[in-house]
Amino acid sequence: MGLDIGKVRIGVALSDLSHILASPHATIMRTSDEGAIDEILQVVREKKVVGIVAGIPKSLKAHNAIAQEQTEEFLDKLAEKTNIQIIGVDERFTTVLAAQQLRALGHDSRSMKSKIDATAAAGILQSYLDSHDHIQ
Repeated sequence: MGLDIGKVRIGVALSDLSHILASPHATIMRTSDEGAIDEILQVVREKKVVGIVAGIPKSLKAHNAIAQEQTEEFLDKLAEKTNIQIIGVDERFTTVLAAQQLRALGHDSRSMKSKIDATAAAGILQSYLDSHDHIQ
């Protein structure tokens, strides 16, 4: 499972059973951390997820350092609720690339909001899958 964690929405992506291809799955509204974690764990159970790859916004800029800290705090809360391995990876530019991909496919800005986070999560997961044999 790939996660693109934002303040308002969390993009969710899943891979195929052989861990080769990532696809956008869903967007979870983040009205509360507890509710979002419950929804993530529901997908984990339903789809028999064996590992989570989460994007972490890494940057030297102060406002991004705050976003990185908030993301890591969310992942710590998630880790307390599951024994599945959670791997944090650098997610710079994933949202920008997802938006470019969706525009290239003809999506307008209204429809993109509901798809961009899951598409970014798929980019995060695909990048991880491409650089590793499989999630253990």
